[in-house]
Amino acid sequence: MKKIIAMIMAMLMCILPLSVSASAKGSRKKALPTSAGIQALRDEFESDVAPEAGGEALDYAYYSPVGKNDDTKYPLVIFLHGIGHADYVDAQLDDSDFPYWASQELQSKFDEGGAFILLPRSPEHRLVYWNTTLIEPLRAVIDDMIAKHGDNIDTTKIFIGGSSAGGEMTWNMAIAFPEYFAGIFPIAGTGTVTASDVSKCSDIAIWMICSKLDPVVNYSMVTTPLWKNVCKSNSNPEKCRLSSFSAVTEPAGNSASDNHHLAKVVTYDLHMLDGSTYPDVVTENGLGKEVKLEGSEGLISWMNSVSSDFDGTPGEESGNISVNFFTHILAFFRNLGLKVVNIFQRLLGL
Repeated sequence: MKKIIAMIMAMLMCILPLSVSASAKGSRKKALPTSAGIQALRDEFESDVAPEAGGEALDYAYYSPVGKNDDTKYPLVIFLHGIGHADYVDAQLDDSDFPYWASQELQSKFDEGGAFILLPRSPEHRLVYWNTTLIEPLRAVIDDMIAKHGDNIDTTKIFIGGSSAGGEMTWNMAIAFPEYFAGIFPIAGTGTVTASDVSKCSDIAIWMICSKLDPVVNYSMVTTPLWKNVCKSNSNPEKCRLSSFSAVTEPAGNSASDNHHLAKVVTYDLHMLDGSTYPDVVTENGLGKEVKLEGSEGLISWMNSVSSDFDGTPGEESGNISVNFFTHILAFFRNLGLKVVNIFQRLLGL
């Protein structure tokens, strides 16, 4: 009998450390399903303010996938709003469907079982829109996230994307601090990106999302030459992609308000509400081969396949872009012009 008791005690001693270890490791936070609705998903985000840099202290909203006693390293996905979506604190959250990326369905697509979602805000209430003068303040937002959540952020898996002016700012950040990002996904990005600019991003995986019928960003004059430069200079063209839409459709299947509003197509990771592939789109990689967006194939599976060598060390000021007095003057007039556009957007209900 004593031998039997001793054997049982020995077995319990072997099992106990395993159970304690599993408990100590913890698990990720349980995400809400998309059926909970967009507002419930927005409520899962928290707000914070980054330290001042370049004369601005940007506020931001973020979703954390971290659960109790969770030591997992998660990717960080940054999304930059377009103009007219940031008039007050958390407006970029309230006026966006990107919080769907905090849902159970999309979080589970990441290899790590989840990802941080970061939504910074340009101070549009002061007529300050995304531009090169906000590169340093936006870098400070990313550095602030890493400083506060670095124990759970995989710095080799940082991605940034944005729509329209947010797409332009995506390029600005990639050009200024290419070491920060494993991949970028500019959506209908405005602005001018030169061949020299693209060459500075040669080690970054790039996924451009555009429409051939975009009334703001001309496909032939802007998108085509930019994509050619990406294919020519990128060191991993097979990891670069271009999704070319014709008429843009919202996730529910109805037509978008216009063909510049492509942000909706990333809402469900490039798939429709019913899980089917978006219509009227062709995706190719940097080698000219078509990529089929079927099943779970989308932005997140692409993110799972790429990484960088970034260790989280804050970058040096200005990066590859010079910001001087003339830059600020140009930014002032640009912001004034964008405010006029913003007013017309509101009058038209866009």
